[in-house]
This record gives sequence, C-alpha cells and structure tokens, in this order.
Amino acid sequence: YMALRDWIIDGTLRPGEKISDSEISQYFSVSRTPVREAIQLLADQKLIEIFPGRESRIAPLDPESSHQTYRILAELHALAVEFSFSKITPEIIAELETINAKFSVNPDNTTLPDMQALDKAFHDVFLRLAGNNFLKNFTDTLRIHVDRAENLYYTMDQEYISSAKEHAEIISALKQRNLGKAKEAMRYNWLH
Repeated sequence: YMALRDWIIDGTLRPGEKISDSEISQYFSVSRTPVREAIQLLADQKLIEIFPGRESRIAPLDPESSHQTYRILAELHALAVEFSFSKITPEIIAELETINAKFSVNPDNTTLPDMQALDKAFHDVFLRLAGNNFLKNFTDTLRIHVDRAENLYYTMDQEYISSAKEHAEIISALKQRNLGKAKEAMRYNWLH
C-alpha cells in the first residue's frame, strides 16, 4: 500500500496509467490478495479508479477537486491551531521557528520533496498538539492529494518558498497570543 501510494504521489505511476495486480504481486513477490487490498484502499482514497472485471487505473487529477482540497485543508489546519492554542509554549514556538528557518536555505540546494517535508513538519506540530486522531487522519489523507498535485505540476519557485514568510506570520500571531490572527494566517498559508 505505502509503496503504491508513494509511487502515485511522486508521479512514478501517472494519472490514467493502467495497473495490473498480477504485475504488482510479482514485483513484490506476494500473492494477489494483499495487492488487491492495497488497490482497494487506494481506491477508497480516490487515488485509483477500479473498473470491475476490466481494469484499474491511476485516478486523474481534477483541478476543481484540488482547489477544494486546499480549501478543506485550510479549515482543518485552522482548527488544528485552535485545538492546540492552549498548548503553545515558548518551546513549541522555538520548534516552529527552527523548522521554518530551514525554509530560508538556498532554494537551489533544496528539492521540492525537501520543502514538502519541511512544510509537513511545521503543520504536524499543530496536529500533534491538537491531539485529535480524526483531524490528523483527515488531513493526512488530503495531504496525499496535495503532494501528488504539487509533484506533478509544480516546480519549486518563489511562490512555494514564500511559505516561510507565511509560517512566520503564524508564529508571530502565536507569540502575540492572538488566536484569530493565527487561524487566519494558517488559512492564508493553505490558500496561497
């Protein structure tokens, strides 16, 4: 499951590409049953389309759906800020600042996956502090779709790098103990 998911996210398996459970089972030296279970899980996450009795294909990317995914993530992450707000300590702010400082490195030496990992680490601080498994699971599932779209269509440019400035706005609002401003800055970060 994780290998197939990662191949879909990083573009190894492209939208519309046909996948064969028998080829995958041979590749991993396993029976077709766990492969079919993995394909079903990925279909439940809308990453694979199953056409019973015919074929399975990597799901296409839909621009409207991607836009909606970012909007949903903006609200879920704003909620994570709210749920975690009472647990924000100077140590947590220092942790956020350390992660965010890594965004400022020379972009020529940083890959898009590196930037995605740093962005995820930043946002995961809030999800961890929120302590809500539903919120974490929902955001993780949606994040798969965001990472997939970014891997297939974006290059690392100033727009992505500007995320460090947006993160700094979130941190500034937390330092001011301004929940409303922190939530708005978080929404802006996801919608930008």
